[in-house]
Amino acid sequence: MKKKIVLIRNAHPFDFGGAERFPTFLASELLLHGFDPVVISRSTSLRKFAHESNIKTIRGWWWRQQNWSGIRALLFPIYVLWQIILYLYYLILFIRLQPHIVHIQSKDDFIAGTFAAKTLRRNVVWTDHADLKHVWKNLKVWYKNPVGKFVRIAANMADNISVVSKSEKKLVLGCINYEVAISKKIHVIYNGAFDQYTPTEKNKTFTYVSTGRLVTDKGIRELIEAFTKIQQEFPDTQLQLIGDGPERKKFESLAKSTRNIYFLGHKKNPLTYLASAQVFALPTYHEGFSIALVEACMEELAIIATNVGGNPEIIEDKKSGLLIPAKSVDELYEAMKLLYRDKVLRETLSQNARKKYITSYDFKNIIKNDFLPLYEGKL
Repeated sequence: MKKKIVLIRNAHPFDFGGAERFPTFLASELLLHGFDPVVISRSTSLRKFAHESNIKTIRGWWWRQQNWSGIRALLFPIYVLWQIILYLYYLILFIRLQPHIVHIQSKDDFIAGTFAAKTLRRNVVWTDHADLKHVWKNLKVWYKNPVGKFVRIAANMADNISVVSKSEKKLVLGCINYEVAISKKIHVIYNGAFDQYTPTEKNKTFTYVSTGRLVTDKGIRELIEAFTKIQQEFPDTQLQLIGDGPERKKFESLAKSTRNIYFLGHKKNPLTYLASAQVFALPTYHEGFSIALVEACMEELAIIATNVGGNPEIIEDKKSGLLIPAKSVDELYEAMKLLYRDKVLRETLSQNARKKYITSYDFKNIIKNDFLPLYEGKL
């Protein structure tokens, strides 16, 4: 009999990156390992993506009000009521589905989903997509962050917690002051990507590409300004921005005076665009672990990334990519110019990036070697 597993992930409607695609990728592979997965989410985009991959989905409950800091902390009793309602929802749902494992990947669900699953004595696994370092801020101050304190209580009930990078683990453990009980449950499991690499002819116009949400923290302003300098010096270049976000219009306005900047929006298969580009850029201010960066490695691209978060765990500077400081237009411009001019360097970096993907980030191997043992309590 197949083991039933519930995968829960919720996010804002404009969020649809690696963390939102992760449950579908995981579910697709788990089917091949004798599991019967179902994805639960309020996100229409996530459910649509899962449905297109023939994964069963259920429309979940999610409250867009996620900020309970500052003056909003006075409304915490309302949040408690919401958690009680969500707990009852999950309890009824789990009684109906009878899952063997509940794999939770978002903040509110960490609390209600864990309490409901443990009421029924089910195995609970968390995956933290770089959220806990924010959720657990100010835990040591008794009158601050009541939501975070609730999540910490739930963490003591979870069986295992995976985090997406070594840097994230360090930040999370620092927030909880290295509490022994929780620390023993936390394991670093890198997210990965299924190998879909196909040698592709490169664009005739030299192409820089970036994928991700169009928000300030992704370094979009710096990328546009750096490319503006590149375009003035090398007219046979273009910049493709794949993704969407709440600040898209602001960035479109910033880019309107520069030729060959294309806002392509959300794409069902961004890998087609990555494969035909020459350089991938990820100038983000912070990053837990970037699936987009892994996919760029998979597609054998020359890569520029900021030296933040989990990025240096994927990219080795000057070997499999170029690492630069965050928020530096000049450093980004120099790296973009270097890779435009030096074809030999581009090819060396791209080949090494592909090798790094094969050895460390093929999702099939990650599921087999890390997630399956995690579900069985063998890590």
